[in-house]
Amino acid sequence: MKAKVFKYRSDGNTVVAPYMELEPYAENVYLSLSRKNEYGNEDDDCFHVVCRIENVYFSSGQYSRRFLNGENRRDETAAYCRNWIADTLQGAERGAFVRLISVRVFEALGLDTTPLVQAREAYKRRQEQKRREQEEKEAEERRAREEQYQRLLDEQKQKFLDGERITGGMFLEITGRDGFDIHIRTKGTFNRHVRGIDRNGTVSYRKIKGLRTPDFTGCHKAVGDYLAFITTRKGK
Repeated sequence: MKAKVFKYRSDGNTVVAPYMELEPYAENVYLSLSRKNEYGNEDDDCFHVVCRIENVYFSSGQYSRRFLNGENRRDETAAYCRNWIADTLQGAERGAFVRLISVRVFEALGLDTTPLVQAREAYKRRQEQKRREQEEKEAEERRAREEQYQRLLDEQKQKFLDGERITGGMFLEITGRDGFDIHIRTKGTFNRHVRGIDRNGTVSYRKIKGLRTPDFTGCHKAVGDYLAFITTRKGK
């Protein structure tokens, strides 16, 4: 038999009501083939499980033939469809999410959709509130991480100014924050070779056997120029 069945379009959001071929499954329950298994395994063919209430048909979901052939599955499905209206209203009252298809079925049955629409709107408001709270939490966590990182840069900068050694990468982070520009090739030397550097320009690095010692002239110049840069800035 064929009947107009409410179901979701493939986008999962739009409710449509095409005519579908139905075969009886249980009391007021029908099956309609949704998708055949690509390997020819009939147990894995997928079917819409269609409930009928009065003269309104709607898909309650899609399941494999293997699932539908399970023990007591027909009785359970018939009970689900038989109690669907009451269960839907109870779910709305509890604040559960109400699917759009449920609203459309209630409309087709001539039932009052107000409880369902209100439940949907309330659920959306709660989700929006949760989304905003999550965004605020993430923003606060980002601020905390940034503040912690800035404190680290302050500490490392002071160590450097006090004559202690810091890593080449940390020197680049500090100078970058202060707006001091370093030539890109010198940055590459800092990143690839400099394990530590102090305000006197003393560089520690790992000697790789078979490779020549890197030229740290640019690094030495960067240190001196940076110290002059921050001294000049303080004097302004």
